[in-house]
Amino acid sequence: MLWLWNFFLDRKQFSYVLITTLVLAGLFAALAIPKENSPSIVIPNGIVTTVLPGASAQDIETLVTNKLEDQVSGLNNLDTVTSVSSEGVSMLNVQFDANADVDKSIQELRDAVAKAVPDLPSDATTPQVSKIDFSNQPVLVVSIAGDLPPTEFSALAAEVSDGLKHIAGVSEVNVSGMPERQVTVVVSKEKLQQYGLRLTDIISSIASANASAPAGSISMNGVNYNVSFKGSIEDPSEIQNIAVGIKNNVPIYVRDIAVVSDGLASATSYSRLSVDGKPSSQAISLTIYKQTGAEIKEVADAAKAEMLRLQDTKLKGMNVFISPSTDQGVQITEQLGDLTKTGFETVALVMIVLLLTIGWRESVVAALAIPLSFLIAFIGLHLTGNTLNFISLFALILAVGILVDSGIVVTEAIHARMKLHADPLDAAKHALRDYAWPLIAGTMATVAVFAPLFFISGIVGKFIAGIPYTLIFVLIASIFVALGIVPLIAVLFTKKHPNRFEESQEEYTELATQWYKEKLRLILENRRWQRLFLRGLGVMFVLAMILPFTGLVKTVFFPQDDQDFVYINIQAPEGTTLGQTDLIVRQVEELLYPIKDISSLEITTGQSSGLTGGGSSGSNQANITVNLPLDHKKTSTEIATELQRVVSVVTAANVQVLQANNGPSAGAPIQIQFEGDNLDELITAAEAGKQLILSIPHVTNVSDSTQNNGTQFDLTVDRGKATALGLSTASIAQTLRAAVQGTKATSITQPKDDIDVIVKLNLNTDYIDPSDTTRTTIDAIKNLSVQGSNGPVLLGSVLQTQLGVSNAAINHKDKSRLETVSAYPDDKTTSTAVIAEFKKRVGELNLPSGVTVSYGGETEDINQSFTDMFLALIAGLVLMFMILIISFNSIRYTWYLLVIVPLSLIGVLGGLAITGQPVSLTSLLGVIALGGVIINHAIILMDSMIHHLATEKGRPIIDIVVESSATRLRPIVLTTITTVVGMIPLARSNATWGPLAFAVMFGLTFAICLTLVLVPMLFYRYQMRVLEKK
Repeated sequence: MLWLWNFFLDRKQFSYVLITTLVLAGLFAALAIPKENSPSIVIPNGIVTTVLPGASAQDIETLVTNKLEDQVSGLNNLDTVTSVSSEGVSMLNVQFDANADVDKSIQELRDAVAKAVPDLPSDATTPQVSKIDFSNQPVLVVSIAGDLPPTEFSALAAEVSDGLKHIAGVSEVNVSGMPERQVTVVVSKEKLQQYGLRLTDIISSIASANASAPAGSISMNGVNYNVSFKGSIEDPSEIQNIAVGIKNNVPIYVRDIAVVSDGLASATSYSRLSVDGKPSSQAISLTIYKQTGAEIKEVADAAKAEMLRLQDTKLKGMNVFISPSTDQGVQITEQLGDLTKTGFETVALVMIVLLLTIGWRESVVAALAIPLSFLIAFIGLHLTGNTLNFISLFALILAVGILVDSGIVVTEAIHARMKLHADPLDAAKHALRDYAWPLIAGTMATVAVFAPLFFISGIVGKFIAGIPYTLIFVLIASIFVALGIVPLIAVLFTKKHPNRFEESQEEYTELATQWYKEKLRLILENRRWQRLFLRGLGVMFVLAMILPFTGLVKTVFFPQDDQDFVYINIQAPEGTTLGQTDLIVRQVEELLYPIKDISSLEITTGQSSGLTGGGSSGSNQANITVNLPLDHKKTSTEIATELQRVVSVVTAANVQVLQANNGPSAGAPIQIQFEGDNLDELITAAEAGKQLILSIPHVTNVSDSTQNNGTQFDLTVDRGKATALGLSTASIAQTLRAAVQGTKATSITQPKDDIDVIVKLNLNTDYIDPSDTTRTTIDAIKNLSVQGSNGPVLLGSVLQTQLGVSNAAINHKDKSRLETVSAYPDDKTTSTAVIAEFKKRVGELNLPSGVTVSYGGETEDINQSFTDMFLALIAGLVLMFMILIISFNSIRYTWYLLVIVPLSLIGVLGGLAITGQPVSLTSLLGVIALGGVIINHAIILMDSMIHHLATEKGRPIIDIVVESSATRLRPIVLTTITTVVGMIPLARSNATWGPLAFAVMFGLTFAICLTLVLVPMLFYRYQMRVLEKK
């Protein structure tokens, strides 16, 4: 391919046009490529949600979850089915194999669920099947606080929500903090008995009174007329005039036996807002989601503009608050800005190093390779449908230290050959002749080490897929720029007559080269030193590999970065009413108001935070988003630790202060799972596991899935007596459900939203609000009178009552029951260390034979991801092996080069230990990147030794090895220094990518010794053995 690179030098006008075209196309691609905060992740996962209001977790498990699991378990390409049966809600998470077709799998899931629908209770909602879309994250959360009556506030929330939904790019707006409009029909149990009616009669009468239908058409005088029956209820006031029966030939109307309330549904959540330490005020929260493919910043900015407009009209006088921590438009701008700044700092440092070592012209030429490579890479990224997010931006910054290598090598080679060739064009062509193939081989070897990252499984694989995409495009672009464009620019910039500064640079370079030649010769002449060097490497490698096992180097999944917010989850005992839970939340609020490190609080009672990996709802749940000042001096970890201490005085509920994960959310880092069929055995095992985890030091926020199990009344029927009195089990169940929970009779269709009509009984005759009807005793239920075929019957005469355990939630994994103990490590330990200690002591639990224990959370992620990374590295080394064999036609030389990669772990692990950085997913990415850079350097050196050996026959081997190694000293040292220096801004950018930067910096610093000493030593020893055999 040398002719191609010479073609660009010889056809300069064409080359200039090509460069201009690529720059313009790259600029267009950079502007057009979609920008987002996190990468879009599409995985074959489906969620099946079914609601059965008022049902206990056991009833949900029996009546809904089990039936759905039976149908779903036979699907093709199924990986795992997990489910949660909680009060009133069944939720299945159906995960397919990673290589399954997403749309086809979701459609098959919908078909399977549809088959189960006939077996579900009639009161259950139609199961909703949704595809998990990790890009479907809220782009903005707006809190609106004000002093309005609930009905007006609810109407205002609906109006604002409707306006936001019309914004281009908005897919959904969720409103919390205010219930929806609802018509409640509270039936008098005394009136039912007086008129001899059943509660189910009222429900069916209201339902049948709300009907419209097209009757067809008739023909009159040659003209067709459509006939339409208009029987729908159009206004809630019409309900009280519906006839529900007749007595003594007189109609009985709803108004005769019930009170019709046109108001709001029972509150399921409360929202409040506190800013600058002021007491919280009533609020609604609007969570705005974007459509797939829509620009985050555009949608967020449009929503903020709409809210600004509304502040002058409908929201005038109200407090509209948008926290920067939930504004993804601001977040993505800041994040992209920070990473862009880091990128510019990296380029600047690289240029300074080159300026000090080979001159300002050469530094400009080599530095130009960076933006040119990026612009060409943007074209590839845009055409393949990639987005620009913090993962791809990080990859671009990482690429700076890698891609500049080829440009530096070519620039330095042209610079060195100007001493021998008067014409810069001849110097450029000779440099290309010597370096083109080694650089191509090195780049392809680096591409090979990144390519296997495409095959990492699960969410993590999807999450980091932008890294190999970006790096491979940049690397391919960089070799084209280094061999096709850099020589052309170097010819224009190169000057034959050096100045005094450049002469000094050459003098120092010569001194360093002579020193290296002397030391290398001493080592090659002394076999004892060589043996000590090799043995020392072996000892250091063993010591480095045991560092993670000693605890000197911690192991984590994703390092915790500093955040602009923390969140507090509050979980009261199961059965706690919404009002009582809210009192506990207010107690927590009072503790937070005086703290200066807090800028605002966003409070929601009735729901846990979605940042835990999937929020849950319930009257005993609550969460507080604690927004920190943008210039907070303490880290979010320090603040979270302090807040945990402050709120620890609240004992009426489990209060956890947590931080959002940097990587894909996986819930609590420590998860111990007990699996089996016997629920009692699982509960006992989970409670014992919780006590064991509590005894392990440095573990916080310990909870288990059984801790909120409560108490319930179990009602059983005497079937014989009920049958004798003319009652069926089904009629008793329907009456009980309608009396206690209330039953939806119908819906009133409105232009914007339908209004549900709920019928319930006045179990509490002293109620004020319809939601108060259930504030009663079990005796009120037993004293209900139900019409049997032989007359009214007291339910207490056919029912037996006893107290039982109410499970807060029943979890399944592949149809087996599951209980989980979860916890968080503090800053003095890691989840891996905690799990290791738990495994040592698991025998203390004396688990029954039917109960098995497994480990999830971060430990599971670490094991899976680290295994995938190791396999990816092995696969990359195999691909490297093949490329190097093709390049050198020698298995031996290939092994000499590849052995450097594992030995570089001495520098990596030693560096992580020195800097206190953990082994993490990102540091393993650094090891993979490091392997590509090291091989690049080693190829250049090996190619030089082989070339000199072939052209200088008869010369002593030691002279050949020393001289050929010395000719490659400057490009190898220069590229090493620039890569290490280029990692400095990334190392200090944030905690997530710091371990990667340190892994590359220390690994490469150590690897230069391996490249410049070990490779020549192995080559020399082999050549001497060949001579001895001859």
